[in-house]
Amino acid sequence: MRRIQKKILEEDATPLAGWMYADLLLALMVIFLATISFVPRVLESAQATPSENAQSSIVKKINSGYNYNLGLSFIYKNFDFSTLEQDIAQFEAKNGLPKSSEIIYAQILGGFDPRTENSNTGKIRALEFSVRLSKSYPDLLKNAATNIGTSLLLSPDEVAVRFTLVSKLG
Repeated sequence: MRRIQKKILEEDATPLAGWMYADLLLALMVIFLATISFVPRVLESAQATPSENAQSSIVKKINSGYNYNLGLSFIYKNFDFSTLEQDIAQFEAKNGLPKSSEIIYAQILGGFDPRTENSNTGKIRALEFSVRLSKSYPDLLKNAATNIGTSLLLSPDEVAVRFTLVSKLG
């Protein structure tokens, strides 16, 4: 008598690895898209005066203080520290911010003309504005993280400034 052996067929999951990888990338894309929803919008009216471009803030109480997370945004055609200082003071007065409030984040965007310049030119304009600001008032951004960038929505002679403020409790 002869024994017949049956071969047991095992499932091979190797072809499924590619689908798992594709699903992982899809999940990561969804997470990425959800996290970029905080990107600030550029102000609609570039021809308005800087004080008209100020945006109000939402106040959140956190353990270390009050965080004014929407901050204030301005568009300037040329550097004038007194105008910037007035705009910040008006924003603080309008929103009832205490004198102890300070800037913890600064975003400075330089405009450029994509037909004749590259984006580095806009970054240089934003950097020049930041240097002038630091020279004119070194304490204004001493505790701030600063981000320099560009925007196609700004003309070559414009710089957009966005500040996020925080105030310490007691």
